[in-house]
Amino acid sequence: MLSSECYEVITVDRPNVEEQELVAALTWSVKDLSAIPLEHQQIDYFELKVQPAGPKKLQVVVADRRKIQPLVALLHGLKVQVELITIEEIALTNLMPKDERPHLMLCQLQENRLSLLVSVAGEFVLQRPINGVVFAEGQDELTRQTQFDAMTLELQRSLDYLDRQLRMPMPVSMSLLLPVELQQWLEPRIQSLFDLPVESIASADRDVVNCIVASVLTEQPEVQHEA
Repeated sequence: MLSSECYEVITVDRPNVEEQELVAALTWSVKDLSAIPLEHQQIDYFELKVQPAGPKKLQVVVADRRKIQPLVALLHGLKVQVELITIEEIALTNLMPKDERPHLMLCQLQENRLSLLVSVAGEFVLQRPINGVVFAEGQDELTRQTQFDAMTLELQRSLDYLDRQLRMPMPVSMSLLLPVELQQWLEPRIQSLFDLPVESIASADRDVVNCIVASVLTEQPEVQHEA
């Protein structure tokens, strides 16, 4: 699984071309939208299960060859066969419920940055960063409550977006993939405020890193569209 500093995900209108010409067309669609130089881009794409109103959208994954090629070479040197390279957004949905109703996941993968993931039927729909909110070890109760209040505003904005822009029903659950102590602090508060069942994924026996590894191992190789 690539960490987020190795790639960008860019939303673009689907070019009006045949399937076999799509990758080439997407290369030019994202050329001026990506911070990664064109000559170093590795491009793939996927289609969201739930589309916003308007023209059909594609999610274009632009990875930096300068970062992924040394990793692949290292693995080959260790006689490890690489069958699949995935990204955080897609891998983490393997930890979420698989039914046809919307589900949320609040996760913190690195540098204390929070993100909200949305899935339907086990497929990625949306990721929204929770900007300006930091939960850190050793915070006093007042600071943590202030951060929680800011986080709930961002969560409500995300729920409003799902309702108004994607025309999705209210999510039916939220999963937490956070340090165990933070999960324990957040779970009853989120459940009470949003009236949602909340499930903590990490545990004393399986921390956040081990949960992420499990999500990657669940991912199944498939035919990739890449350039």
